[in-house]
Amino acid sequence: MLPLNQLCTLNCPQDGFELSDALKQQYAEEGAILVKGLFSPDEFLSIRKDMSGRLSLLERHFGASTSQDANEIVQISDRLRELERNHPGAQSVLYDSMNAAPALHSMGAHPKLLAILEALLSPELSIHDRYIILMSMPHAEWHLASWHQDWYYNEGPYSTITLYAPLQKTDRNNGSLTLALGEHQKAPVAHDEHNHGINTKWHSLPPAVVQQYERVVPTELEVGDVLLFHSLTPHTPCKNQSDHVRFVLNLRYRDLRDPQFLRDGWRIRDITHARQAMQRTAS
Repeated sequence: MLPLNQLCTLNCPQDGFELSDALKQQYAEEGAILVKGLFSPDEFLSIRKDMSGRLSLLERHFGASTSQDANEIVQISDRLRELERNHPGAQSVLYDSMNAAPALHSMGAHPKLLAILEALLSPELSIHDRYIILMSMPHAEWHLASWHQDWYYNEGPYSTITLYAPLQKTDRNNGSLTLALGEHQKAPVAHDEHNHGINTKWHSLPPAVVQQYERVVPTELEVGDVLLFHSLTPHTPCKNQSDHVRFVLNLRYRDLRDPQFLRDGWRIRDITHARQAMQRTAS
Protein backbone atom coordinates (compact mmCIF):
# COMPACT_ATOMS: atom_id res chain seq x y z
CA MET A 1 0.00 0.00 0.00
CA LEU A 2 1.40 3.37 -1.02
CA PRO A 3 1.81 6.29 1.39
CA LEU A 4 -0.82 9.03 1.47
CA ASN A 5 1.44 11.52 -0.27
CA GLN A 6 1.15 9.48 -3.46
CA LEU A 7 -2.38 10.87 -3.85
CA CYS A 8 -2.56 14.09 -5.85
CA THR A 9 -3.06 16.71 -3.10
CA LEU A 10 -3.88 20.40 -3.36
CA ASN A 11 -3.63 22.74 -0.38
CA CYS A 12 -6.37 25.29 -0.88
CA PRO A 13 -5.48 28.90 -0.04
CA GLN A 14 -8.26 30.93 1.57
CA ASP A 15 -8.32 33.48 -1.23
CA GLY A 16 -9.00 30.93 -3.96
CA PHE A 17 -6.78 29.44 -6.62
CA GLU A 18 -6.56 28.20 -10.18
CA LEU A 19 -6.02 24.51 -10.83
CA SER A 20 -2.67 24.26 -12.61
CA ASP A 21 -2.12 22.24 -15.76
CA ALA A 22 0.25 20.01 -13.79
CA LEU A 23 -2.46 19.17 -11.24
CA LYS A 24 -5.03 18.56 -13.98
CA GLN A 25 -2.57 16.22 -15.69
CA GLN A 26 -1.90 14.45 -12.41
CA TYR A 27 -5.65 13.97 -11.89
CA ALA A 28 -5.92 12.59 -15.43
CA GLU A 29 -3.21 10.04 -14.62
CA GLU A 30 -4.30 9.09 -11.10
CA GLY A 31 -8.08 9.48 -11.26
CA ALA A 32 -8.31 11.29 -7.91
CA ILE A 33 -7.39 14.56 -6.22
CA LEU A 34 -7.50 15.51 -2.53
CA VAL A 35 -8.20 19.19 -1.89
CA LYS A 36 -7.05 20.06 1.63
CA GLY A 37 -9.03 22.74 3.46
CA LEU A 38 -11.38 23.67 0.63
CA PHE A 39 -14.05 24.47 3.21
CA SER A 40 -13.84 25.72 6.78
CA PRO A 41 -15.48 23.45 9.37
CA ASP A 42 -18.09 26.18 9.98
CA GLU A 43 -19.34 25.80 6.42
CA PHE A 44 -20.74 22.39 7.36
CA LEU A 45 -22.92 23.86 10.13
CA SER A 46 -25.94 24.22 7.83
CA ILE A 47 -25.77 20.51 6.98
CA ARG A 48 -25.53 19.58 10.65
CA LYS A 49 -28.51 21.83 11.42
CA ASP A 50 -30.57 20.17 8.68
CA MET A 51 -29.76 16.74 10.11
CA SER A 52 -30.42 17.86 13.67
CA GLY A 53 -33.77 19.39 12.76
CA ARG A 54 -34.92 16.25 11.00
CA LEU A 55 -33.78 14.17 13.96
CA SER A 56 -35.86 16.35 16.28
CA LEU A 57 -38.95 15.73 14.14
CA LEU A 58 -38.31 11.99 14.15
CA GLU A 59 -37.72 11.98 17.89
CA ARG A 60 -41.07 13.66 18.47
CA HIS A 61 -42.76 11.37 15.96
CA PHE A 62 -41.53 8.24 17.73
CA GLY A 63 -42.21 9.65 21.19
CA ALA A 64 -38.51 9.72 22.05
CA SER A 65 -36.69 12.29 24.13
CA THR A 66 -36.23 15.34 21.89
CA SER A 67 -32.93 17.23 21.68
CA GLN A 68 -33.05 20.80 20.40
CA ASP A 69 -29.98 22.42 18.77
CA ALA A 70 -27.82 19.37 19.53
CA ASN A 71 -26.08 19.72 16.18
CA GLU A 72 -22.47 18.78 16.85
CA ILE A 73 -21.45 15.64 15.01
CA VAL A 74 -21.00 13.57 18.17
CA GLN A 75 -24.46 14.67 19.36
CA ILE A 76 -26.05 13.82 16.02
CA SER A 77 -24.33 10.44 16.07
CA ASP A 78 -25.53 9.65 19.60
CA ARG A 79 -29.09 10.74 18.81
CA LEU A 80 -29.23 8.72 15.60
CA ARG A 81 -27.86 5.57 17.23
CA GLU A 82 -30.36 5.86 20.08
CA LEU A 83 -33.25 6.41 17.69
CA GLU A 84 -32.23 3.52 15.43
CA ARG A 85 -31.74 1.22 18.40
CA ASN A 86 -35.27 1.86 19.68
CA HIS A 87 -36.99 2.37 16.32
CA PRO A 88 -35.24 0.34 13.58
CA GLY A 89 -35.53 2.03 10.21
CA ALA A 90 -35.23 5.57 11.55
CA GLN A 91 -31.73 5.90 10.09
CA SER A 92 -33.06 5.01 6.63
CA VAL A 93 -35.77 7.67 6.96
CA LEU A 94 -33.20 10.32 7.88
CA TYR A 95 -30.90 9.19 5.06
CA ASP A 96 -33.66 9.54 2.45
CA SER A 97 -34.89 12.88 3.80
CA MET A 98 -31.43 14.43 3.56
CA ASN A 99 -31.57 14.07 -0.23
CA ALA A 100 -33.82 17.15 -0.29
CA ALA A 101 -32.05 19.10 2.45
CA PRO A 102 -31.37 22.69 1.24
CA ALA A 103 -27.92 22.72 2.85
CA LEU A 104 -26.73 19.82 0.68
CA HIS A 105 -27.90 21.55 -2.49
CA SER A 106 -26.20 24.79 -1.46
CA MET A 107 -22.93 23.05 -0.66
CA GLY A 108 -23.05 21.07 -3.89
CA ALA A 109 -23.12 24.30 -5.91
CA HIS A 110 -20.55 26.18 -3.82
CA PRO A 111 -18.42 28.45 -6.07
CA LYS A 112 -15.13 27.18 -4.60
CA LEU A 113 -16.10 23.63 -5.43
CA LEU A 114 -17.46 24.40 -8.90
CA ALA A 115 -14.24 26.19 -9.82
CA ILE A 116 -12.33 22.94 -9.38
CA LEU A 117 -14.92 20.75 -11.06
CA GLU A 118 -15.23 23.04 -14.06
CA ALA A 119 -11.45 22.93 -14.47
CA LEU A 120 -11.47 19.12 -14.37
CA LEU A 121 -14.60 18.64 -16.53
CA SER A 122 -16.16 21.67 -18.27
CA PRO A 123 -18.19 24.79 -17.43
CA GLU A 124 -21.38 22.88 -18.29
CA LEU A 125 -22.05 20.48 -15.42
CA SER A 126 -24.99 18.61 -13.97
CA ILE A 127 -25.27 17.24 -10.44
CA HIS A 128 -26.60 13.73 -9.93
CA ASP A 129 -30.09 13.94 -8.44
CA ARG A 130 -29.09 11.99 -5.32
CA TYR A 131 -27.66 14.38 -2.72
CA ILE A 132 -26.30 11.97 -0.15
CA ILE A 133 -25.07 12.05 3.39
CA LEU A 134 -23.43 8.67 3.85
CA MET A 135 -24.10 7.35 7.35
CA SER A 136 -21.78 4.50 8.24
CA MET A 137 -23.05 2.99 11.48
CA PRO A 138 -20.44 1.55 13.88
CA HIS A 139 -19.40 -2.01 12.99
CA ALA A 140 -22.16 -2.34 10.34
CA GLU A 141 -21.49 -4.20 7.07
CA TRP A 142 -24.67 -4.63 4.99
CA HIS A 143 -24.62 -1.06 3.62
CA LEU A 144 -20.83 -0.99 3.25
CA ALA A 145 -19.81 -0.75 -0.41
CA SER A 146 -16.77 -3.00 -0.82
CA TRP A 147 -14.45 -2.63 -3.83
CA HIS A 148 -16.43 -1.08 -6.70
CA GLN A 149 -16.50 1.60 -9.39
CA ASP A 150 -19.16 4.28 -9.01
CA TRP A 151 -19.95 4.10 -12.73
CA TYR A 152 -21.52 0.64 -12.25
CA TYR A 153 -24.20 2.17 -10.03
CA ASN A 154 -24.67 5.54 -11.79
CA GLU A 155 -23.50 5.24 -15.42
CA GLY A 156 -23.46 8.42 -17.51
CA PRO A 157 -20.09 9.73 -18.74
CA TYR A 158 -17.05 7.80 -17.56
CA SER A 159 -15.55 11.18 -16.62
CA THR A 160 -18.19 11.74 -13.92
CA ILE A 161 -16.58 12.90 -10.67
CA THR A 162 -17.55 11.73 -7.20
CA LEU A 163 -17.23 14.13 -4.28
CA TYR A 164 -16.42 12.72 -0.83
CA ALA A 165 -16.35 15.30 1.97
CA PRO A 166 -16.55 14.04 5.59
CA LEU A 167 -18.30 15.93 8.36
CA GLN A 168 -15.73 14.69 10.91
CA LYS A 169 -12.14 13.51 10.76
CA THR A 170 -12.20 10.31 8.72
CA ASP A 171 -9.46 7.68 8.81
CA ARG A 172 -9.11 3.90 8.78
CA ASN A 173 -10.64 3.61 12.26
CA ASN A 174 -14.01 5.07 11.30
CA GLY A 175 -14.24 3.98 7.67
CA SER A 176 -12.18 6.11 5.29
CA LEU A 177 -11.79 5.24 1.61
CA THR A 178 -8.99 3.34 -0.06
CA LEU A 179 -8.42 4.06 -3.78
CA ALA A 180 -6.70 2.21 -6.62
CA LEU A 181 -4.98 5.00 -8.56
CA GLY A 182 -4.58 4.90 -12.33
CA GLU A 183 -7.08 2.07 -12.85
CA HIS A 184 -9.70 4.49 -14.22
CA GLN A 185 -7.78 4.53 -17.51
CA LYS A 186 -8.96 0.99 -18.19
CA ALA A 187 -12.41 -0.17 -19.32
CA PRO A 188 -15.16 -0.69 -16.72
CA VAL A 189 -14.96 -4.03 -14.93
CA ALA A 190 -18.00 -6.30 -14.47
CA HIS A 191 -19.39 -6.34 -10.93
CA ASP A 192 -21.15 -9.21 -9.17
CA GLU A 193 -21.52 -10.77 -5.75
CA HIS A 194 -18.00 -11.36 -4.44
CA ASN A 195 -16.49 -12.03 -1.04
CA HIS A 196 -14.29 -9.20 0.24
CA GLY A 197 -14.59 -10.28 3.85
CA ILE A 198 -17.86 -8.52 4.69
CA ASN A 199 -21.56 -9.35 4.32
CA THR A 200 -22.85 -6.58 2.05
CA LYS A 201 -25.70 -6.01 -0.39
CA TRP A 202 -23.39 -4.25 -2.85
CA HIS A 203 -22.10 -5.85 -6.02
CA SER A 204 -18.34 -5.53 -6.19
CA LEU A 205 -15.24 -6.07 -8.30
CA PRO A 206 -13.73 -9.56 -8.55
CA PRO A 207 -11.09 -10.11 -5.84
CA ALA A 208 -8.68 -11.42 -8.46
CA VAL A 209 -8.89 -8.04 -10.22
CA VAL A 210 -8.43 -6.09 -7.00
CA GLN A 211 -5.33 -8.12 -6.13
CA GLN A 212 -3.68 -6.88 -9.34
CA TYR A 213 -3.91 -3.18 -8.43
CA GLU A 214 -0.45 -1.70 -8.07
CA ARG A 215 -1.20 1.74 -6.61
CA VAL A 216 -3.55 1.23 -3.66
CA VAL A 217 -3.74 4.35 -1.48
CA PRO A 218 -5.51 4.88 1.86
CA THR A 219 -6.99 8.30 2.63
CA GLU A 220 -7.27 10.40 5.77
CA LEU A 221 -9.41 13.55 5.66
CA GLU A 222 -10.07 16.39 8.08
CA VAL A 223 -13.32 18.36 8.14
CA GLY A 224 -13.16 20.74 5.17
CA ASP A 225 -11.06 18.43 2.99
CA VAL A 226 -12.66 17.26 -0.25
CA LEU A 227 -11.75 14.11 -2.16
CA LEU A 228 -12.71 14.06 -5.85
CA PHE A 229 -12.34 10.94 -7.98
CA HIS A 230 -13.21 9.53 -11.40
CA SER A 231 -16.26 7.26 -11.77
CA LEU A 232 -14.02 4.35 -12.85
CA THR A 233 -11.56 4.72 -9.96
CA PRO A 234 -11.93 1.53 -7.88
CA HIS A 235 -12.39 2.22 -4.19
CA THR A 236 -13.58 0.67 -0.94
CA PRO A 237 -14.42 2.03 2.50
CA CYS A 238 -12.97 0.58 5.66
CA LYS A 239 -15.38 -0.84 8.20
CA ASN A 240 -16.30 1.74 10.84
CA GLN A 241 -14.61 0.42 13.99
CA SER A 242 -15.36 3.52 16.07
CA ASP A 243 -18.26 4.15 18.46
CA HIS A 244 -19.71 6.96 16.32
CA VAL A 245 -21.58 7.21 13.03
CA ARG A 246 -19.32 8.37 10.19
CA PHE A 247 -21.04 11.10 8.11
CA VAL A 248 -19.83 12.04 4.61
CA LEU A 249 -21.25 14.40 1.99
CA ASN A 250 -21.37 12.36 -1.25
CA LEU A 251 -22.24 13.95 -4.62
CA ARG A 252 -21.58 13.28 -8.31
CA TYR A 253 -20.93 15.69 -11.20
CA ARG A 254 -21.42 14.97 -14.89
CA ASP A 255 -19.96 16.75 -17.90
CA LEU A 256 -22.73 17.92 -20.24
CA ARG A 257 -20.14 18.34 -23.02
CA ASP A 258 -19.46 14.60 -23.09
CA PRO A 259 -20.39 13.59 -26.69
CA GLN A 260 -22.20 10.34 -25.85
CA PHE A 261 -24.03 11.90 -22.91
CA LEU A 262 -25.22 14.69 -25.21
CA ARG A 263 -26.37 12.18 -27.84
CA ASP A 264 -28.34 10.43 -25.09
CA GLY A 265 -30.14 13.69 -24.34
CA TRP A 266 -28.38 13.83 -20.98
CA ARG A 267 -30.56 10.94 -19.85
CA ILE A 268 -29.54 7.81 -17.97
CA ARG A 269 -31.20 4.50 -18.75
CA ASP A 270 -32.85 2.46 -16.00
CA ILE A 271 -29.95 0.76 -14.21
CA THR A 272 -31.80 -2.38 -13.12
CA HIS A 273 -28.76 -4.33 -11.91
CA ALA A 274 -27.87 -1.60 -9.45
CA ARG A 275 -31.44 -1.12 -8.26
CA GLN A 276 -31.92 -4.84 -7.66
CA ALA A 277 -28.71 -5.09 -5.66
CA MET A 278 -29.52 -2.09 -3.50
CA GLN A 279 -33.06 -3.30 -2.72
CA ARG A 280 -31.83 -6.51 -1.12
CA THR A 281 -32.35 -6.95 2.60
CA ALA A 282 -29.77 -8.27 5.03
CA SER A 283 -29.38 -12.04 4.99
